[in-house]
Amino acid sequence: MPILARSFLPSTAVLEMTYRCNHTCKFCSCPWFASDNRFPRHPELTTRQWKDIITKLCDMGVASFAFTGGEALLRDDLFEIIAHAAKSRAEHIETKEGELHTHMGAPGLYLISNGKCVTEETLKRLKEHEVNLAMSLPGLETFQWHTGSDTADHVLKMFGKAKAAGLRTVCNVTVTKKNIDELYETLAAGLIAGADQILMNRFLPGGRGLDHAAEMMIDGPMLPRMLDIAEEVLTKAGRFGSLGTEVPRCWADPSKYKRITVGTRCSAALEFFVIDPSGYVRVCNHSQVRLSHFDDIEKVKLDPYWTAFTQRCYLPKECAGCHDAPDCDGGCREAAHIVGGRLDSPDPLPPVPRNL
Repeated sequence: MPILARSFLPSTAVLEMTYRCNHTCKFCSCPWFASDNRFPRHPELTTRQWKDIITKLCDMGVASFAFTGGEALLRDDLFEIIAHAAKSRAEHIETKEGELHTHMGAPGLYLISNGKCVTEETLKRLKEHEVNLAMSLPGLETFQWHTGSDTADHVLKMFGKAKAAGLRTVCNVTVTKKNIDELYETLAAGLIAGADQILMNRFLPGGRGLDHAAEMMIDGPMLPRMLDIAEEVLTKAGRFGSLGTEVPRCWADPSKYKRITVGTRCSAALEFFVIDPSGYVRVCNHSQVRLSHFDDIEKVKLDPYWTAFTQRCYLPKECAGCHDAPDCDGGCREAAHIVGGRLDSPDPLPPVPRNL
């Protein structure tokens, strides 16, 4: 028999725990860091509010939580909230021998951090609650230029400590025009230090990154170059990774890559969604558009902006008639919206010649 979803929500919720951050990353897309101040910072949710949200989301079918920010570790109550999530029960749906099965269990938990506050005590507490850890490594020699903090060695050290503690870790690398020349070394360093996987993102303008787009936006030929570099490193390491920001199929053939997964479909509002530090729902962490407050979350399913994503009503007119359209969303829709002013604007990355 078919298994009905508990609600309209995707299975993963990204919880932005705080507006605060101890880095000043030039590539940061958090909308509240944009210099135009169009994304006001309302009061942050309390401990009790976050716990109540997690409980309700589990009841609505959410099975995974990613804690981020800002920098989530700047909240003194983070591990109290994580402990509450770890004790919660969520419905997990999986396929076995071609059939769908469900079981109740603890939700999947993830912490996305810049790594600066991560200590051995942090790792111990993450292990206690079986929290997967992702840390940012946007370059080696260029790390301080990108982040305003000289902590690349600390991040690498913590990958090693995390591996020793039995934690699953992901090395997050945002690729820019400034760090692509050391991308091979950066990816290799993260894996050698102990990271289990690579999550690579191309720089996309948004938040603070809007003021630095000209010096960081990769151009067309850099896209296949960065994918080829990742494929080479992952092949040599015997590891796997993924590109976290979708690209048009006409710019990159996903079938070419065996070690790095290249997505061409937007997963916002379909596979994940965001609750911001004040409790407002957004389709993804890159989005500057607040929808309903969590107190009125049922209103979200009828919001035109939300349904534009769930029904894929945002393809650029340039993609009309393309034979790849059924499997492609024309690149990042939120970045297109931010730069072009409309959801159906072209992806801001300069086009890649088809013969590359």
